[in-house]
Amino acid sequence: MSIKKNSGFNRNRTFGIEIEGLSPLTRNDLARSLETFGIRCVHEGYNHRRRNHWKIVTDGSICEDRGTVGFELVSPPLRGVEGLEEIRKVCEALQQIGCRVNRSCGLHVHHDASDYDIEAFKNLYAIYIRYEAAIDELVSESRRGQRNAYCHSLGGEIGLERVKNVRQMNQLLSEAYPSRYVKLNCQSYEVHGTIEFRQHQGTMDGEKIAHWVVFTQMMVERAVVGKIWMKSGAADWFNLKKVIRGYKWMGADEIQQEAIAFLNKRRQALLSNAAA
Repeated sequence: MSIKKNSGFNRNRTFGIEIEGLSPLTRNDLARSLETFGIRCVHEGYNHRRRNHWKIVTDGSICEDRGTVGFELVSPPLRGVEGLEEIRKVCEALQQIGCRVNRSCGLHVHHDASDYDIEAFKNLYAIYIRYEAAIDELVSESRRGQRNAYCHSLGGEIGLERVKNVRQMNQLLSEAYPSRYVKLNCQSYEVHGTIEFRQHQGTMDGEKIAHWVVFTQMMVERAVVGKIWMKSGAADWFNLKKVIRGYKWMGADEIQQEAIAFLNKRRQALLSNAAA
C-alpha cells in the first residue's frame, strides 16, 4: 500500500500539555507569578475541565521535597508554531521562578483526535506497541518498560492481539485498555476527545517539550493516513522514523526534522549514560 508523503507539522490540530513539578511558592502564588510573565494562569481545585487559560491543580502522584509544593500546570488547547512558542515561554518562566522536577513528575501530551475513527486508533496503537522499545530509548530509565505505575507498557504482542480484535471504540476503552495509566491513553478520548501520551518524564525544558509534542503528533498524523501492519519485524528507532515519515525525503518539514534531530541526540545521550 502506498502512503502519501508527510505533509509536515499540522498547524491546525490542537494539542495540550500537563507539566508536573515542584514549586518554591504556594500554588496560588505560582499562578500569580506566571501572570507577571504575561501568562494567563489560574489556581483551581482538582478538576479535568478544559479551560481557555493555563491552570494549576493538585496532583497526588507527585512526591514533594522539603520546601516545595507539588503542582500540575495544564495548558489550554494550543496549536501551531504559536503553541510551541507558548510552551517555551511558560517553561522559561517556571525556571526563573525556581520550579523544578523530580523522579515522581511526568509530562503528558494530548492531541485532538476528533477526526479519528476506530481504524485510526488501531493504527496509532499498532505504532506505539510495535515500536515501544524504540520509544523507551527516548525517555529516562524510570519511564521505560513497566517501571512506572502511571505509564504502564502497552503489552507487546499481547497488546497487539488485543488491538487486532477491537471492532468498536467501547471495546478499546473497556476491554483493550480500560485504565488511563498506560503510555498511550485512549480514556481521554471519552472525556476530552483527545489521545494522551503519558510516557515522558517530568521536565521544564521548553525545547524538550516542544520537540516531544511534534514527535507525538507525527504518530497521530501517520495513523490517519494509512494502515499500520500488525506483524513482527524490525522495530528499532531507524524504522520508527520511517514509519512516521520522519525524513526530509519522505516529506518531513523543518519543524519535524528539528524534532527528529533533537531526539537523535537525546537518544544517544541516554544510551551513552546507560552504558557508562
